[in-house]
Amino acid sequence: AAGRVLTEALRGRDGVVVGIARGGVAVAAEVSSELGLPLTAVDVERVDAQGRRLGAATAHGPPYLLVPEAAVEDLVARARRDAARLESRLEHETLRVEGREALLVDDGAITGLTLAAACVWARAERAARVVAAVPVAHVNGLRRLAEVADEVVCPHRLEEIAVVGQAYDSFDPLDEWYVASLLGERR
Repeated sequence: AAGRVLTEALRGRDGVVVGIARGGVAVAAEVSSELGLPLTAVDVERVDAQGRRLGAATAHGPPYLLVPEAAVEDLVARARRDAARLESRLEHETLRVEGREALLVDDGAITGLTLAAACVWARAERAARVVAAVPVAHVNGLRRLAEVADEVVCPHRLEEIAVVGQAYDSFDPLDEWYVASLLGERR
């Protein structure tokens, strides 16, 4: 349902739909199917220290951080390793976004850090245009995304939401095998 709502807001687009593994891939798969666009995925892992979220990183490309990278080098390295491991287990080769519009899709955003890191990754991969797309998000997270994306698409902008799962009737974690099967279907 979230993917269908987001699809309506993304009609007329061309490019590559990039799901943020894991939950974002389910939403992205629906968008990809409805728009007839290729689907790929990238994993983004949080960079946390002492209970504080300091940013996020993909396996490749620059991280998105709220602090200088030198202050959290070890944490960024760990996040990169975790992202690379998940991408390897999904047995999916990420499609190139260079020269194309990258529609970066997640299941929601509160801080916006994860999707912001995906936007930074797409820029480093030389996407022609970077679009951050989520069905639901906190307005503060959307402001952060506006700093790193060419466009932010979000049908449900909320001022009162603490976790993404609050916006869903069902928000169970997705198994890796399920995410891999979604990616395999849209090759």
